[in-house]
Amino acid sequence: MNLSKSQYIKYKGCPKHLWLYRNKKEVLTPPDMATKQLLSQGNDIGALVRKQFPDGILIEGGWQNPQEAIKRTQELMVQGVPTIYEAAFCYNGILVFVDILEKTANGWNLIEVKSSGRTIKPIYLDDISIQYYVLKKCGVQIEHCYLMHINSDYFRTTDNIDWKQFFLLTLMDEELLSEQDIEKDLGDIKALLSSSEPSAILDKNGCAGCECYTYCWKDIPEGSVFELLRSNKARAYIEKGIVRVKDIPLNSLGDEKLEHWVEVYRTERPYINKNAVKVWLDKLSYPLYYLDFETTMPVVPLWKYSRAYQQIPFQFSLHVQREPNGKFEHYEYLSTGKEDPRYERVKALLKYIGDTGTIIAHNAAFEKSRIKEMAHDLPLPEKDAKRLQEMPERFADTGDVFKADYLHPKMHGSWSIKKVLPALVPETSYRV
Repeated sequence: MNLSKSQYIKYKGCPKHLWLYRNKKEVLTPPDMATKQLLSQGNDIGALVRKQFPDGILIEGGWQNPQEAIKRTQELMVQGVPTIYEAAFCYNGILVFVDILEKTANGWNLIEVKSSGRTIKPIYLDDISIQYYVLKKCGVQIEHCYLMHINSDYFRTTDNIDWKQFFLLTLMDEELLSEQDIEKDLGDIKALLSSSEPSAILDKNGCAGCECYTYCWKDIPEGSVFELLRSNKARAYIEKGIVRVKDIPLNSLGDEKLEHWVEVYRTERPYINKNAVKVWLDKLSYPLYYLDFETTMPVVPLWKYSRAYQQIPFQFSLHVQREPNGKFEHYEYLSTGKEDPRYERVKALLKYIGDTGTIIAHNAAFEKSRIKEMAHDLPLPEKDAKRLQEMPERFADTGDVFKADYLHPKMHGSWSIKKVLPALVPETSYRV
């Protein structure tokens, strides 16, 4: 059986993914821009990690010529090269490439590199386990297995990044799958690939971004139970033959908000709790500041006083309404240089947002968090930091209204602004 490490990982995530990849590849969707950026990001982190292991040799082009890469790996190991990048091994048709193979006094350390933060996903264990299995079967003496990933708590305070603090090296020896588990998986994979197309276990979150999504979800109609319910409950309804929300029996969900949504789907008319909306509106005080941030999230902290994967605001849009039915004033800020955009952003926020009035945002927790971070992280004048620290308490979140008190059939069970805005203002679109 010919199988690569990446294909094994596909199987562990979803058996149907592997089956389609091997038997029906034409139905897969090419990677979108976000996926390509993640792959590029992973490559960049891999290059940075290699710099932490000096005197190593990179085996290039392994995917194009695996046999040559395997041969080159063996040559370098015999020569006693201290570190090999992208070392290649194959056992019984199972091909793996090791990010970092480091020579030790007692053998070799296997190091898998991930561009993620502190959280260790189960799929990482699968990834390292299949590598360890193949190398062990190839006769390689592995002393330890490590996951090298990013310390998302690392806070850059110097002009140069402290790479020893930025990267985490986590010992994985005790977490790996057993040889018996791996061989059971391999047997199951062999049976899977020789069988007919399996059914998919549909999961809203798990399937998001998958190259099989369009194919696997092609028979799920708009207005399906997946729009309203958690995936396990949605699958249970589908097994009963109830596919659309409007067909869910009334008063069967045991949740008042969900029951309101079922009524919205059935009648195709909005539900409005006017009293609750009035209470929300009555809490607003003029002037009103409608604020929206745009951020960038670099893996490597580009500026002092920032963290890995931190959302760094580089743009905002602000509309100000100073009195009821008053005209809107528009202000904005956009960073266009290489300098840290937060300092000028703080100046602009303090300039355009006064000390009184309500600040309004949709899913305001995001804007509030960015403001709190700038107030806490940046070496600002005390008076500026104090004004920033006071802003989060003045926020009102429009999302609170659309979570339960204003439900529109075109929102499809969501209170995301990308669903709310087109439902209320149909002429708008988020499409580029």
